[in-house]
Amino acid sequence: MATKRKGVLTQGTQVWIQHGDLASPTLTKMVCITSVSAGDDSYSDIDDTCLEETDTKTSQSGLNTPSDGSLKINTDPDNASHMMLLQLAENRENVKVFVGWADGTEAPTLSTNTVTLPTTRTFTSFDASLRPGAPVFDPDSLVNHTIGLKRQSKLVTA
Repeated sequence: MATKRKGVLTQGTQVWIQHGDLASPTLTKMVCITSVSAGDDSYSDIDDTCLEETDTKTSQSGLNTPSDGSLKINTDPDNASHMMLLQLAENRENVKVFVGWADGTEAPTLSTNTVTLPTTRTFTSFDASLRPGAPVFDPDSLVNHTIGLKRQSKLVTA
């Protein structure tokens, strides 16, 4: 009996960051990201309870509040993408993040100032403001950084 695929493995996931001047941005493939967390959004509640109500408040869903997330690296000073990420975070840069799922291998392309995502792979993308993180030195482990990000947009998965 054939087994059914139950999902997409995380191994093989790749991350790109669009950064720099809006008129002529750069798209950089991040080498060896160990974890990506985009966080869970929340929605405001707009109270629409009538004065006649005596038991339960009611509400309507309001605006989306993007969540905080993070990118984690086992920091390698010889890895140019790690050092660039640390500098972007230190500068609190606004970036676009493109996470290519492991259901494909094709990379996004940048032409002028537009990123085109291949249709042969699932991508999750979002805008974020990066936040610096301190290095972590734990026993029997690699030095690592968790770069905070404050999402500035909804997650888009296509």
